[in-house]
Order: sequence, then C-alpha cells, then structure tokens
Amino acid sequence: MRPFPLKQLRLAWHDAGTYNKNIEEWPLRGGANGSLRFEIEIKHAANAGLVNALKLLQLIKDKYSGVTYADLFQLASATAVEEAGGPKIPIKYGRVDVSEPEQCPEEGRLPGKLTVKEEISNSKKKQVW
Repeated sequence: MRPFPLKQLRLAWHDAGTYNKNIEEWPLRGGANGSLRFEIEIKHAANAGLVNALKLLQLIKDKYSGVTYADLFQLASATAVEEAGGPKIPIKYGRVDVSEPEQCPEEGRLPGKLTVKEEISNSKKKQVW
C-alpha cells in the first residue's frame, strides 16, 4: 500500500479512535466527529505525520462544503482500503462535526505513534469503544 492511503486510514482511525463509551455527553465522548481538523488535536503526539493527509482532504472539503469532515475522513479511509485491493466498505453518512477546538478530546486518548494494527489492538484491550 502506498504511504498516502495509509495516512488516510490512520487519519480516520485517529478521528474515530478517541471514542470513549464511558462518557455519555457528545462531543466529549470523542469519536468520528471531525475534530482532528483543529490545530489543537492535529498536534497531539499520536497524530504526528497526519497534517499532510489533512491538507489534501481540505482541498476536497473546500470543493464539497456540504460534506462533514467526519464523513470525509471515514470515506477517505474506506476508499484507501478499496484502492489497496481490499473490500469495498459500505459507508453510512450523516456524522456531525464538532464546531470548535474546545470540543476536541484531550491528548492521551490514543497511544503514541504506533502502527494502525497496534493501535486497534491496544484499544480493544482497553475496551473504550
């Protein structure tokens, strides 16, 4: 798989992977809510190297302003999987974006810079989603 599709997969995972089922209030519980677009979150240590993937998706967002960042991140990830020879992943749309940086999850909900497989494995062990 080329580096760009891996970054899109990681970007989507990092936007969604902050979800914490033990927090009831949205958007505090995190999840696929487009918060990764804000500088405060993209600068989290776990998100190192994702800024260029975000910049590329911003070009698409600028052209299709009616699409939420949350949906765009997940669509880019599903497309990356398919382009790499994986299965076509059905997507449901309608995710809501957070509207301000103060709604971003705190740093530390994701582990440091790991592979996608390591991140998923660690999250399953913590059962946070």
